[in-house]
Amino acid sequence: MELHHFHQRRTAIQANGRPGQASHLQGMQDTLREVLMSSGLFEDVEVEHTENRDALVIALCSFRHLYTELDIAERLENLWSDLVRFPFWEAHAVLTHKDHVELEAASALSPAGHYVTVHLVAEKARIPEQRSPR
Repeated sequence: MELHHFHQRRTAIQANGRPGQASHLQGMQDTLREVLMSSGLFEDVEVEHTENRDALVIALCSFRHLYTELDIAERLENLWSDLVRFPFWEAHAVLTHKDHVELEAASALSPAGHYVTVHLVAEKARIPEQRSPR
């Protein structure tokens, strides 16, 4: 989904719902961390929650240099859709740039409206430089 369309859908769910309670945020945070760590794609994973309605759960991770940005974008999209999102409703957008990928997402628990928004940034891990012999 294009980022502009995602932002329109996220705004609509925010206008018709309420941010998730602490238990919803903690659940999403724990699930996201577990899924990212067990995927085998990432070397470092940090996941927290914030007060920012557009990014209630944030994540920063580094992906192994063996993968391309397109590989990571596709896998992140599948992980989100299959394992992380709430079952009622979701929208997401994935952006790829040189050496990093971003996932912006939103998901609602029910028609009654608790939602969680996510902003994940995955950066390509740096290969340590070799020291030259002395």
